[in-house]
Amino acid sequence: MMKYQDIAHPEDRKALQVLQKVPLLDEGCRNIMEYGYERIFRGENLATMVKANAGSMPVVYQLMEATAQKVGVPTPEVYVYNDPVMNAFTYGETNTFICISSSCIEKMNDEELMCLMAHECGHILCHHVLYNSVIAVIREWGERIGVIPWSLSSPLTLALQYWCRRSEYSADRCAAATMGEKVFQRMMLKLTSGLADIGDDPYQLVRQAKEYHLHENATLWDKIQQNCRMAFYSHPQMVNRAYEIDRWKVSYAYKKLRQSLI
Repeated sequence: MMKYQDIAHPEDRKALQVLQKVPLLDEGCRNIMEYGYERIFRGENLATMVKANAGSMPVVYQLMEATAQKVGVPTPEVYVYNDPVMNAFTYGETNTFICISSSCIEKMNDEELMCLMAHECGHILCHHVLYNSVIAVIREWGERIGVIPWSLSSPLTLALQYWCRRSEYSADRCAAATMGEKVFQRMMLKLTSGLADIGDDPYQLVRQAKEYHLHENATLWDKIQQNCRMAFYSHPQMVNRAYEIDRWKVSYAYKKLRQSLI
């Protein structure tokens, strides 16, 4: 059974420690969730998505059960929604659920789909879900309905999104440890391209990462431009996610986890 310490990326640890020093942040986040957002979104899932179970989409349900068992978390509810964009997300603090787009179900094989599920289960294992959920709430209150002025919501949103980008690396480690780094790289290629057929070489994004790093660090101006663009992203660049797992696969931690999960 995996633990947070087994897969936590160093930058995730550091960013989370900074967040936890913000006065009343944890309490505020939990209070926001208590106002009903978790129940609101679960109701929206039930109203607009298809819930996978033993009778409806049994393969998806069985893959989720098997994945959660390997990761060592309670099996979350899983919903499938209609979207040509390949994506998945996790929400909730007390009753966590995972939503997966229909295109992921159509274009990924069982191993790749379990890898995607393991990534989401990694967020649950690492207790990322509370802060990730609150990012969406703050964005809705601030940007969409104007309850929180941009001058107040922006600094907190940027801090949360900085941590969110780092937390993705830990969830990626969970996915790679559960299903193997090669399956992870195939999954990332499909998510990035949106294609079912990605060829026989799963390491294209790793090679692109090295090319991107040369571009990013070519001049100080290039570095500033790339970092400024990243400030508002909730996820790292796809090539950097692929690159981080390619580096981690040679570590003792990865090899030990893989051996225990095979």
